[in-house]
Amino acid sequence: MTWQTAQLTPPVDRIDLGIGQPDPALLPADLFNKTSIDAPVLAYGTEAGDERFRRALAAWLNQRQSQPASPDNLMVTTGSSNALDMICTRFSQPGDTVLVEDPTYFIARKQLAEHGLTAVAVPMDEGGVDILELAGLIEQHKPAFFYTVPTFHNPTGTTQSAERRAQLVALARDTACPVVADEVYQYLYYAKPPPDPLASLDERAPVLSIGSFSKLLAPGLRLGWIQGQPEMLTRLIGSALLSSGGGLAPVTSSLVRPLLEDGRFDQHLARLTEIHRKRLATLVRGLEDNLGDRLAWKTPEGGYFIWAHWRNGANTDAMLPRAHKAGVGYQPGSKFSDSPDQASAMRLCFAFYDEAQLTEACVRLSQL
Repeated sequence: MTWQTAQLTPPVDRIDLGIGQPDPALLPADLFNKTSIDAPVLAYGTEAGDERFRRALAAWLNQRQSQPASPDNLMVTTGSSNALDMICTRFSQPGDTVLVEDPTYFIARKQLAEHGLTAVAVPMDEGGVDILELAGLIEQHKPAFFYTVPTFHNPTGTTQSAERRAQLVALARDTACPVVADEVYQYLYYAKPPPDPLASLDERAPVLSIGSFSKLLAPGLRLGWIQGQPEMLTRLIGSALLSSGGGLAPVTSSLVRPLLEDGRFDQHLARLTEIHRKRLATLVRGLEDNLGDRLAWKTPEGGYFIWAHWRNGANTDAMLPRAHKAGVGYQPGSKFSDSPDQASAMRLCFAFYDEAQLTEACVRLSQL
C-alpha cells in the first residue's frame, strides 16, 4: 500500500510553472533530525500560541523591521490560509463586501467566496494599489476589510513603496477600515530588503500582517503568524475555536523555535534565497532569449512569481491545453482576476524547478 504525502504530484509529461510551491528537494528535513519536544507543548496551550515561540519570533522579526514587535503583537496560526480564514470568520459576516487588489491571489478569492463575501476589485499600478481608488471604494462599500499582498505581490511581483505603504496605513487609520496584509514573501528578497510589514508602521491603524514559514522553511509544518496590535488580535484569540482547542501548532512551533534562536533558520534562508535568485535569473534569461518579442513582464525583486502578458492579447486560459501538449504549464490570468485586461496574463513560478528545467520550459513556451 502507498500513501500520498504531498498536496500534488508534479505531472511527468510537462514542466508546470503553475506550481507555486517550494521545491521538495530544498525542504530541510535535516534540520529536524535531532529535535525534541517538551511535554508542556503536548497540552492545549495558550490561545495566542506558545509564548516561548512568540518571543523567539518577535526577536527574529525585530532584526528585520524598524518598529519592534513583541509576543503580545503576535499570534500563531497553522499557515497563511488558516490566518485569512480566521480573519474572515471574526471580522466579517456573509454578505459583507471585501476589497481586493486586481489581480489578486486566487486561493484568497476562493476563501472569500466560501465565506459568502463579495470581493470588489481595486485597480493597481506599478507601485501597488491605487490609493485614491481604494479611498473611494471604502467610502462607497464600507467593506469588512481590504486584502492586500504588499510585498512581491502574488501574482504580479509588485512591491508597494514605503510612501505607498504609509498612505495605505494612514487611510486605514482615518477610515477605520481594517487592512489584511498577506506578507508571506516578505523575507524572500533577492536584491534590497522590502519596506517594513504594514502592521509595524502605525499602532493606531487597524492592520493585520500575515506571515508564514511555508515558503521560508517547509509548508508541511503548517506554521505561520499574524502580527497586529493586541486589540486587533483579541478579536481572533477570543474565538470559540481557540477557547476550546487552545493555541495553534504547539508542537511544530516548538520544533521551529530553536532554529530561530540558534541561527540555523537564517542559514537555511540564506541558502534558499541564493538558489531562488539564480532560478529567477534563469527564468528571465530564458524568457528574453525565447519570448522577448512576444511577452511583456517586469522582473520582481523577490517572491516566487513572474507575471507575464502576451503582447498579442492571446487568452491564456484558452491556450492552456496547447501548452500542456507542448509540455509546459502556468496559471492563467483568469484565475486571479475577472478583468479582460488580465486574460492575456500568466503566472510563472521559478521556485519549484531547477535551472535546467526552467530553461527548457521557456523553450516549450516559445512554441505557443
